[in-house]
This record gives sequence, C-alpha cells and structure tokens, in this order.
Amino acid sequence: MTGRLEGEAGRSMLAVVRCGDNSLHESWTSGNCHFDFAISYFGGAATKSFPGAAYVERRKGGKWDGLYGFFEAFPDVVEKYDYFWFPDDDIAADALEINRLIEIGHRHELALFQPALDEQSYHSHLITLRHPSFTLRYSNFVEIMAPVLSRDLLKLALPTIAQSRSGFGLDFVWPELAANLNQTGQARAAIIDSVTVRHTRPVGGSLHTFIKSLPGARSTKEELESSINTVAAKSTSTINGVSVPRIRMMGGLSSTNKKLTRVGIFARALVDLTLKHRNKVQAVKTAAALRHALKTLI
Repeated sequence: MTGRLEGEAGRSMLAVVRCGDNSLHESWTSGNCHFDFAISYFGGAATKSFPGAAYVERRKGGKWDGLYGFFEAFPDVVEKYDYFWFPDDDIAADALEINRLIEIGHRHELALFQPALDEQSYHSHLITLRHPSFTLRYSNFVEIMAPVLSRDLLKLALPTIAQSRSGFGLDFVWPELAANLNQTGQARAAIIDSVTVRHTRPVGGSLHTFIKSLPGARSTKEELESSINTVAAKSTSTINGVSVPRIRMMGGLSSTNKKLTRVGIFARALVDLTLKHRNKVQAVKTAAALRHALKTLI
C-alpha cells in the first residue's frame, strides 16, 4: 500500500476511521487501494489487530474528539497527505470507488467533498443522495458522515473539531472555510455523484445518548448552535429547532461534464429524486424532492 495515486506522484490521501468492533472499513480497504488508512479504535478488544493500517491508535470517546486525539498523537501526518477522509464506521464502500473519489477531488481542485449515498442508504438530507444526472454538485453543505478535507482545509478545521464532540454544524462551517481558502468565495465544496458509498445504519439516536452521558458535555443542540454561530451565511432554515443556512446546491456538472446552474440543476435534481433514485430503505417523498430542488431557485 503506497498511499499514492497511480500515475500521479505526490497526490495522496489518508482515510482515518474512528471505529468499534463492527466496523465496515474492510469493505473499502481491501483490494488495490491508492490511499493509506488509519484506525482510531474505541472498541474493547485490547489485542485486536488491524492488518494494512498505516497508523493505529486506541482511544475511548466519540468520533470527533477521538479524531482530534488522533492528530495530537500523530501530528506529522498532516504534512504527509493531500487529502483526509473521515468516514463513519458503518459506511460500506469499494476501494476502486474511493480511488476515483480522490482523483475527482484533485481534478476539480476541491477543498471539501464527499461521495454520494447509494439507493440502499439511510440518510438525513436529500442533498447527500446520489443524483444520477450529475458528476458532482457544488454545495454549501458536506455531511460529517464521510467528508474529505484537503490538507489546507484540515489545518483550518482542526480547531473546530477540538471544540465539538458531536460534530453537529461542522457540515456548514467547513464549506465556508473551503470557499475562503482561495479568497475568491468560489465553491470548493461538492458532493460527488459519480462515486457512491452505502450508509448501512439508521441515523440519529445513539449519538445524542452518548453525548448526554459524558460529564460536563454540551447537548448536541448546544453544539449545533455553537457551530452555526461561527457561520456567516444567512440562516433561513431549521434543524432540531436551531436556525441554520438553507442547504443548497450552488452549481454542478452533468454526467457528461456540462456546467449547470440554477434552472438546469432544479430540473435534473427533481427528476433524479422522483424518477431515477429509488431509495430502497428510506423512501423519498415527491414533496420533499420538490422542496429540495426548489432551493436552487429561491
């Protein structure tokens, strides 16, 4: 395992998975990986081994305090890789798909991106589902379930990770940081529709319970409010009673790599989620799909 993209020397990614004993990371670390992976293990098996991992750390806690602890334990890794992927441990994927994910991120000079969720995935936000008419969609939102951050963005994001145990709201904070990296405000955050992964467990519940159990911890609502308070974008929507920016597609490339803007995105997104993306575990309602598509226009 070289950690380098084939044929593109100097380009690399480290996937860091915060995992327990039922992690699915072997689904995407088996085969011809063009990336390295690291394990931040919170399970109870002291002698459990992780073949092929470039780094292994054992630490109790949640995903984001655990990941921050990983970078405290291995600070030198930040300068060794161009990209860093932080998938949940219930993400099933394919190594070749993740190889393509890195290639697309490099090709389009993205600072923040994620693979789309396939038709058998549990989801919280329609924007994260695969839209078959697109190669990628630029967005003001990249979910913390499986984000990829560039090295430069990670350096800016680490302090925000240090301040959050749940990660709630970072989905909005990081796209703003990504847009500000090149001082042009251009979209550098995207959801990659031509690469999919599968989220295998229903969302919500366990994280809220875990956070509440920690001594002195803020609630997930309080953490969301704290994160959103740092976001400059106008809040016009709500999540769990907290005012947040409206989650929107800001532009995109069609499956034939044609640039798309407002009307084109609206039409294709609506068709995609009503006719093409048939989620088998969590149905998409037509009214919700229409509201999702309309956010590109209003």
